[in-house]
Amino acid sequence: MRTFLRLPLAGLLLLIIYLNYQLYYNPPLALVRDRPVNQDVVAQLQFLRGRMHQGAGAQMQELYPEGFVYLNTLYALTWTELLPQLPPASALHTEALTEVKWALQEIQSPAAQTIFEHDLPLPFGAFYQGWSAYALGRYLHALPPSQRDTASLRLFNRQCTGIATALAGSPSPWLESYAGAAWPADGVMCVAALAWHDRLQPPRYQGVIQQWLRAVDSRLDANRLIPHEVKAGSGMVLTPARGSSQSQLLNFLVEIDSPYARQHFQRYRALFLTTRLGLPGVLESARGVAATEDIDSGPVIWGVGGAASIVGRRTMQRYGDTTTAVGLRNSIEAFGLPWHSGTGKSYLLGQLPIADAFIAWSNSLAPHKQLVAATGWRTAFQVASALIIACITVLWRLTKRP
Repeated sequence: MRTFLRLPLAGLLLLIIYLNYQLYYNPPLALVRDRPVNQDVVAQLQFLRGRMHQGAGAQMQELYPEGFVYLNTLYALTWTELLPQLPPASALHTEALTEVKWALQEIQSPAAQTIFEHDLPLPFGAFYQGWSAYALGRYLHALPPSQRDTASLRLFNRQCTGIATALAGSPSPWLESYAGAAWPADGVMCVAALAWHDRLQPPRYQGVIQQWLRAVDSRLDANRLIPHEVKAGSGMVLTPARGSSQSQLLNFLVEIDSPYARQHFQRYRALFLTTRLGLPGVLESARGVAATEDIDSGPVIWGVGGAASIVGRRTMQRYGDTTTAVGLRNSIEAFGLPWHSGTGKSYLLGQLPIADAFIAWSNSLAPHKQLVAATGWRTAFQVASALIIACITVLWRLTKRP
């Protein structure tokens, strides 16, 4: 009986030690021909590569309405983030180019397009056009001008023209993703693609972008944030801002208009950033609002959203909140069941590639730099851990008594 009682105490003690150890995680940087690169991101991509070429996109489509395109786009974007840091003659640079091209072809394939509706003002809808055009634009921008093939440029320009035309004919800044359904996070992707067009080629969409920003500012929710879901056509708020969509869209809004995006970030941070046991997390519903859990949010535990926190880790880094970014990243390392194997690095036992893709993409921002957090951000969790260890010690001693 004493042994039976001590086993869970020993397990809990080991868990607490493991969690505290993981909070000191720092991704290793290795030199690729004298250039530092985050090796854990590379390992994550290598794990994903195997799963992607074994049909992970189709598997995720069975679980999520846009799983195929989402997974391929995140995979392409993560490799694209690495490209500028990789020496052109290196094997890893060649692999990155190969994998981005493969993923972009998947996104443009009939298997991807048939998921969406062609008969919309913007054919295939805002989600498909926004993410596919954005990924293609980022890839083209990462290449030297001499390596940008004309077919990809023509496709990108066609997509941007279609987006701008649809926006010009829409009474709302939020184009439909499906007939009668509009999610503003998808609309932000569309305009972010236009912003990258104007970085890549002679600017032609600045007027469209400024008009779109004015329209957005007139259709915010009660907290002056971009809503989660709106009524197609009018843009009337149906669901106010949520952590999952805010964490995502803020990564792209800053590329459209940085000062405007920073105002939104400050509101988002005040309303959605929280702590649990001293560790940071991003709420799925704004502070004071009942928690919501659905396919967009992923698991919501104690009000903290899985998707909101994973992508929020990147959001915090984008806006210069390094300490929170490190706290979120290392909390994911502590609770996300990371695993290194011969096939790379995975999370959650490698059972959900879309989660691995989001984590890899979130970690790929500035993959050549180490983040430096303020000291003491772990203190509250460590104090809580010490109290639990003290309780374990007392219980352990009690089991020695007759």
